[in-house]
Amino acid sequence: MSNNINVSLDTSVTPNVLDVHDHGHIHIDKKTKPQTITWNLNGVLTGGEFVPMSDPEPGFQWVTDPPPSSEIFGEPARGSNGNSMSITDTHSNGDSDGRWVYRLCVLYNHKVYCTETSIAATVKDPIIINH
Repeated sequence: MSNNINVSLDTSVTPNVLDVHDHGHIHIDKKTKPQTITWNLNGVLTGGEFVPMSDPEPGFQWVTDPPPSSEIFGEPARGSNGNSMSITDTHSNGDSDGRWVYRLCVLYNHKVYCTETSIAATVKDPIIINH
């Protein structure tokens, strides 16, 4: 499975929200080397950018409380043109197994659009699953 995930704008709902390919469900298998997960803006969103990480509503944030250990995931990093967001997943053994809900936010046409998430994880929540 590719760790390059497309993100588009879902205009079929009001308000419009970000749509992450496969509901944003990312499955990561154990590997000896860290794996990079990258979200790429697609469609009309190529004219936008992930919100800077310094913003109060950043381009990537953990919804799961508590968030995962910094020993598992690196800091999120925005691509140089803002059209991508990446995070490193160091999942080498069972100690890093888990499920973590995340949220993405993109600035497009002077408006911020985000993924839909709920505090109680649901099937629609974007999630990274280390197994």
